[in-house]
This record gives sequence, C-alpha cells and structure tokens, in this order.
Amino acid sequence: MYARRRALPTRPARPLWHWLVPAMLALLALWGGWSVLGRPHDLSPQGAALTRTPAQDWADLAAFGPRPVGSEGHGRAAAWLAGQFRALGYRVTEQPVQVTRPFDQGGELRVGELRVPVRALYGARGGDQQGRLVRVPPDAPAERLRALGLEAGLALTTCPRGSWRDLTERVIDAGGLGLVLVETCPGHPLERVSETPLPLVTVGARDAERVLAQAGRPASLTSRVEWREVTGHNLIAARVEARPEVLFGAHLDTVNGSPGANDNASGVLAVLEAARRAAGTPLAGRAWFVLFDAEEDGLHGSYAFITTYGFPLRDTRAMLNFDMVGVGAAPLGVEAHPELLALARRLRPDIRVFDDRPTRTRETFGRSSPLSGRSDHLNFKRQGIRTVYLNRGEDVNYHAPGDRSLDPALVSETADFASRLAQAALQAPWTREEPCGITGRDCRY
Repeated sequence: MYARRRALPTRPARPLWHWLVPAMLALLALWGGWSVLGRPHDLSPQGAALTRTPAQDWADLAAFGPRPVGSEGHGRAAAWLAGQFRALGYRVTEQPVQVTRPFDQGGELRVGELRVPVRALYGARGGDQQGRLVRVPPDAPAERLRALGLEAGLALTTCPRGSWRDLTERVIDAGGLGLVLVETCPGHPLERVSETPLPLVTVGARDAERVLAQAGRPASLTSRVEWREVTGHNLIAARVEARPEVLFGAHLDTVNGSPGANDNASGVLAVLEAARRAAGTPLAGRAWFVLFDAEEDGLHGSYAFITTYGFPLRDTRAMLNFDMVGVGAAPLGVEAHPELLALARRLRPDIRVFDDRPTRTRETFGRSSPLSGRSDHLNFKRQGIRTVYLNRGEDVNYHAPGDRSLDPALVSETADFASRLAQAALQAPWTREEPCGITGRDCRY
C-alpha cells in the first residue's frame, strides 16, 4: 500500500456571519423589550382619587402651611400634589426652576436701653444704619417726608393705606437711611419691596407703643437677610400622548409667612379638580395641567415652562390661569383674549369682565402695545397664546398671614366653568398663529 500523501478532508470553519446574525438578533430583541418596558405609559385612574372633593383636597394641602420656594412646606405640598395627579392617571414631569430669594435672619432696633426685634420687609436686602427716628405720616409724598427732616434719618411710621412698596420708595427718595414700620394694621400685605441695601423692617403690634414713643431719639437699626439660590419645580401633569391644546395652570408657591389659601391654593385645587373631571374623558388627551413655581418671585416658573415647551405650545388654543378663585371678594371674573371672551359670555352671560393691571409695555420700532398681567398668563401672552385669567378679586387677606381659608364650593364652581370653556375652545374654529415677526405688526397683544 502506498502511504497517504494528502490530508483527509475536514469540516470547513463557520463563516463569521453565522455568529454575528444570531448575536445581532438577540441584541435587537433585548433592545426592543427594554424600549417597550422603559417607554412612558399611561396610568389607570384610582377610584378613590376620582371621588375626592376640593374640600378634602384643601384639608390635606392646608396641613403643609406656607409654601414659599425652598421651604419644607413647599416641598411636601409639591410631592403630595404630584401623587394626586398620578392617582388620576396622569404622568407627572417635574421641571426644575432656579430662583434666588430672600430669607429673613432677624434683626433689632436699639434706642437707648430699649431692644426690639424686627423683621425685614419681603425683598429688602437688609443692612445696618444709625440715625434719628423721624415720625412720618405713612401716606405723605416724598417732598413732605423731606420737609419733616427725614434725610439721613430713620423713618418711623405705621401701616399706609396704599402700597408698602410705594412707601419704601418715598422714604428712600426723601433721603431716609431706613424704615421702621409699626404693624398697626390687622391684615397687612406681605408685598415685595425694591431690593434696596437698607434696613427696611416691621415691628410687631405688641411693641407699637414702646417704639412710637421713641420718635426723635437716635437709634441703631440692624436687619439681616440671606439671599439663597433655591430650586423649585413646575409640575406638568398629562397623559403620555396628550397635546396641550388646552392648558390649565395655577401657581403653587406663596409669599413668605402666608398659608396662601386663596393665593393660591384655590387656583391649585381648581386645576386639580379640572384634571379630575377630565380623567377618563377625551379632554384628558388634549389638555395639560400645570402648576407653576416661583410666581411670587417674578413669574419664573411660567417663563421656564414656555421657554422649554415652546414648540408643543403652538397647538395651544387656550391657556386658562387660575389665581385667587376661592374667596368671593368679587363675582367670578375673566380677563381674556377677545375670541375666548366671546365663548365665556356665551357660557355665562353674567360673567364679570375686568382689566388686568398693565405691568409692562413692548416696544416695536417706536410703537408700544400694552401687555397686561400680574400672574403666569402674562408669559403666555408674550408668546401670542390666547389666555383666560380667572379671578374673584383681591380679598382683605391678600399676601397676609390671615390668608387661611377658602370656599371649596367656589373652587368647584370655577373648575366647572373652566372645563366647559375649555371644551368650547376645542370645538370652536381656530387657526394656529405663527410668530408675529420682528416688526410686531401681526401681534394680537
């Protein structure tokens, strides 16, 4: 036999694609499963959440106390509200809102042996000053204050009939180095004053007589205020595929020291009630429910919202803003885009119509068109979005520690009217308005 000169044949090596194809298919299956599981999905409304009432909601929300941004009460209230929206079947997005705001660290008025604690007016930057206490009428013009010798002195006065902000500005215009305001008014407004680096303070009513008796004497005034950068959150509740054709909004925060029942727990509860009424209906697929933060510090939350969500807001037919709707200081009123005002009058012929106070003007090549608004709807107007501002007037406890109660029936009535108005806006003919351009000639506002 001859020796074999050639090797026996062997099975050829498997080509690389035999290994790659199954591996790629496995990876695609894993990716597909992860995408399905990780994709946002709608929640099912819970029966207990659907049967709650504004009265029950207020009983829970009131327990958190004042809600200025950065406070413990604010954080607990926001978490509770997010949970309520989720229980109604909405997905909640928390949008961060950065704001720098003042926190009073206390202070003291010293006159001879007298030592009296003081609190900084909201917005003041504090400071240390010395001067003669000059008793001045609270509503006198700057010229009168100057004639009383206020220049280089410390103004000593009681609650004005008008704005605290105006009072502080008149004191500064007259050359005053500080202000000691004795709280003789039972329900004073915690109104923000100009950020002036001077001690602008209040003294409690219990010290009123002792302090007012020191008029004309030299005094030292110290006020410590810490400005902190804090983070709030807009709460955006919506079904996963919902478009913001209608937006229900209200601000969550309060001013320092105020429980904010009417301003603006009433608006928050109206939005929550509107979301409850919409749950499980076609409206839930065409609406967003938004609680804005840091409104009291300068409409920061609504500005952050429209800056981030400008594109989907092109579909918005109506933005309904609820602010102070739980106390009947006046009948329910609206300040609205003309087309939405016509719908509101059709639904409720007796609806009160009011003019919201103009706050700024927009300059367009030497021409001005007034923009009005003291609440979050103003930022939507600036984008050409049609708005409705719902309000029941300014009650005596506005921005005050006494803002502790609201009428749940008024909240429910407001939510009902707003829900019907939203449906009417969705059914009415509407053409999307494109940006009005650099000249502003086509702007509605």
